[in-house]
Amino acid sequence: MSTTENEEPRPTIPEPEITDEHRRQAAEMAASYETGRPTAILPGTDGMVSGTAVNDWIDENGDPIYGRAESDGDQD
Repeated sequence: MSTTENEEPRPTIPEPEITDEHRRQAAEMAASYETGRPTAILPGTDGMVSGTAVNDWIDENGDPIYGRAESDGDQD
């Protein structure tokens, strides 16, 4: 059955009733995402790559630690 422009489509299943238990669980889940870690920006990405995990990808000078030689260019 199709709808016309002025008709609202009917939901195929009824919406569940939201309870206080659902709200408590949602608040608990949201709290698990809170961190005290600062957000960093990966150099050379113009801010397109950023987040708390980026802190693990850069050194204390803000330079990327992955993709460079282990010996920092000193090869035999």
